[in-house]
Amino acid sequence: MKFYASLILSLIFSLILYSQDTNFTEDLNETNKVSEINKISITLEDALIMAFDYDKTLKQAEYDVRIAQVQKEASFSDLFLPSLTVSGGLNLAQSKEYTINDISTGIYSSPDTWNASASLSKALFTGFRNWNTDRARDVNLQMKKDIYYDEKLNVDLNTKLNFYNTFVAQENYKVYVQQQLNYSNRMRETYLKYRNGQVSEYEYLNSKVQYESTKPQVITLSNQYQSLKLTFIRQIGLTNVADEVDLVGSILDATNISIPDIPFDDLLTIIMNNNIELKSMGSNLKMLEYNRRVARSYLWPTLSASANVGISTIDKIKLENGTFKKNREGEFNWGVGFSLNYALDSLLPFSSTAKGAEEIELSIRQMEINYEQLRDTIEINSRDLISTAKSQALNLESQAENAKTAAYALQMAQRQYRGGTISTLEVNDAEVTYLNAQLAYLQAIYEYFSSTLQILKLLGA
Repeated sequence: MKFYASLILSLIFSLILYSQDTNFTEDLNETNKVSEINKISITLEDALIMAFDYDKTLKQAEYDVRIAQVQKEASFSDLFLPSLTVSGGLNLAQSKEYTINDISTGIYSSPDTWNASASLSKALFTGFRNWNTDRARDVNLQMKKDIYYDEKLNVDLNTKLNFYNTFVAQENYKVYVQQQLNYSNRMRETYLKYRNGQVSEYEYLNSKVQYESTKPQVITLSNQYQSLKLTFIRQIGLTNVADEVDLVGSILDATNISIPDIPFDDLLTIIMNNNIELKSMGSNLKMLEYNRRVARSYLWPTLSASANVGISTIDKIKLENGTFKKNREGEFNWGVGFSLNYALDSLLPFSSTAKGAEEIELSIRQMEINYEQLRDTIEINSRDLISTAKSQALNLESQAENAKTAAYALQMAQRQYRGGTISTLEVNDAEVTYLNAQLAYLQAIYEYFSSTLQILKLLGA
């Protein structure tokens, strides 16, 4: 009877422990259970489409391109299109009698007149000012396009990194949940052995402490995962809560990319040529050079041309057959002119015009030094990034093998523990090793993906 009583108590206690263990699983299911009607499933491709449509920085870069395009078109107009002006006027006045040598003619003439004219003017030569301004704006337009394209690559990069970073948090969470389940099972097994006198009470209490200590970790990781998920869906423009969105994919999908098989020096050259910071500073140097030429246009004279046509009305008095007659007639006029100007005061070395050109030239020299410094820094960072990416590929292979070995070792330890050939301490060591191996493998996947994706972004792929 004592045996049956002990067996019944053991079964009751096991059920209690199982209910405690499944409480977390039920909570997890409740957390993830959302009405399928309202739940949104998002793949990486969906997330990229949303991110490109929502990203505010990308929209600003797009407007920068459009503004630069308008500025370029304006400078092109200044370069080739003349200025056309039309005008007209009407003058109303009281009629007066027309007299000749104070002798009345009986003809009343009105000084009312109207006129219309058109004037066409164009600066034919301005010391290449308009030409260099147009070239500078052309460089600026290309720079804005490069920045816009780079920003698109940044949106692609950040969306992919955040997407898979969320999966890493999810997988870390699952690893700790599995560890908790393992500790729970061992606690039940240890209790049964303790009740049967096979192990000491200390061993049972130790297994219980191990199980209870996992709960705060699991809760913390669950909160971190939900927070990362919510942050990600906000970044792509969704206003839903985290539980209403389901991210579709696998962390292993992040291992499907690789660095092109290109020699190191060639890879470095491409990355350096595509670096947006270097390209932008190089464009700024070109624009400064064109601005310097604009500022030095005072060394040249300016040549302008103009042409105008006009028509106006006037009363004309004529004597015909001894009688004065009045006729209102229109008069047509035209003219063409050229103007050549030279600002002599600008030739003085202390004039504001000369000093403005000198200031730009000094700015160019300063930026050239900054450019060389930036290039050295980016070269060092690029070399480090390439080396890191290649080492991460080797690290991923190593961690994958470690994770596989640790999983096999844990299964072996659990079988031996159930068979009574090893102690709780040994199986605990196997579980800790498995946990660390899994976490290291997940981190290796993300680091490999991150470094490789950055290389591909810099390659323009």
